[in-house]
Amino acid sequence: MSAPSTTITLDRRLTPVFIGVGAAAGLALAFIAEPVTAWLLDRVDSAPVFLRIVDEVPLVVALPALTVIGALAGWFVFAIWEGEVGTVTLDADGVLITKEKSSARFMTDEIAEAFLDGDELVLVDNATRELSRTTSDNGLEPRLRTAFEAHGITWRGKEDPRGAAFQPWVDRGAELDAEDHALLRARQRALTDKRAGEAATLRDQLRDRDIVVRDRDKAQQIRRITG
Repeated sequence: MSAPSTTITLDRRLTPVFIGVGAAAGLALAFIAEPVTAWLLDRVDSAPVFLRIVDEVPLVVALPALTVIGALAGWFVFAIWEGEVGTVTLDADGVLITKEKSSARFMTDEIAEAFLDGDELVLVDNATRELSRTTSDNGLEPRLRTAFEAHGITWRGKEDPRGAAFQPWVDRGAELDAEDHALLRARQRALTDKRAGEAATLRDQLRDRDIVVRDRDKAQQIRRITG
């Protein structure tokens, strides 16, 4: 008997926590705006415009206004985080990864293993090609492990088992040919210009050329697929 469908995403019970933290931060700002502004003006003869505006608003107005603004900011931050992480659904057929603007399905028999690499969920095939590398969250690891193992997919944990094989990409390095470098160069430009869709397409093209690429500290790292 196959395991029931399982969906993993951020726990929405965290929403009020984020709202509460945001509200508390707004409340604190209302109280500290005046002394902080005065201290800055006294020491450096300057203060951020936002602080100076808050300082000029009567406390009876600033307290509720900043509390509400902080609460909304907390909710907004959680909503962005939730959208980036998306949902991972496992069923008898395979894995469905759903993001805010896209989704992709991978069949169980094409997935050799799965793991978290930092805050990225990675699915690889038998040749160690990456089928998918998407934003996730390290805190979801226990639930992801349970779900993947229940559906018969090998789970490798919280580190890329081939992490040591990745090397920083050096443009025009001898280990790659001219076309490989051209694709990586184009992908670097796409990342710099925040064109995520184009960067993902170029990652797929590199994978088809037996090159796995991941991003670390705004730089690309590469791993050759051998064997």
